[in-house]
Order: sequence, then C-alpha cells, then structure tokens
Amino acid sequence: MAQETYRVLVAEDGYAWRATIVRMLEGLGLACVDVEDGLDAAALLQDPAEVFHLAVTDFRMPRGSGWRVVEAARAHRGASFPVIMQTAESQYPDVYLRAQELRVRLIAKDDIYTLLVPAVREALRLQDDG
Repeated sequence: MAQETYRVLVAEDGYAWRATIVRMLEGLGLACVDVEDGLDAAALLQDPAEVFHLAVTDFRMPRGSGWRVVEAARAHRGASFPVIMQTAESQYPDVYLRAQELRVRLIAKDDIYTLLVPAVREALRLQDDG
C-alpha cells in the first residue's frame, strides 16, 4: 500500500450500511470520515481545509442526494476527483446514464460486498496485497 494515508468521505444515511462501508475501507488502511447525508458531505467537500482522496456516497438520502455530493466534488475537488456511488436504485437505467455522464462508479447495494473494495483500490490506485 502507498505510504500516504488516504482519507475517504463516506456519505450514507443508513447506519448499518455506513458502518459496513467504513469497516471495509478501514480494513484497507484508509481513514474514513462518515456523515449521514449529502448536505454534510457537500459541506465537507467545499471546505479546502478538509483533505479527501475519494468520496463514497449513497444515491438517495433524506438530506441531499448523491448527485449533490458529486456536484460538490466536481466543483471543489476537480473533474478527476474519484466518486463511487452505491444505490438500491440500480434497476433504473437513468441512474446509470447520469453516473456515466459524471464519470461516477455506480455499484448496486447488493454488490457492495464484492465490488466496493476493488472499486476503491482502482480509484486510489492501491496495490492488491492478496
């Protein structure tokens, strides 16, 4: 793994999902900052004092959607800032189309356990230790 400690912003309104994602990412040696909605995530991304290397966000949250997180990331972190969005709305083609347009990796919640870690490794260019 790289010597730098990567910081990941995790935005997910469901406590169990948020805890699962954080546990998976911390297992990679990543430092996580977790929030329960898109508004708080967007505010953190807008703060230049906060260092983040990746955002993992839910699509639908009560306060601020995943799109708000993506928009804040693009506006304040640049077009190449990596964002991974996980969703239970994966059956809707328009969600995938918008994610593709915004260059966001979209993962169905059912696939989190198998696809999140490889997606994070790819986004941060981490070596696979195993």
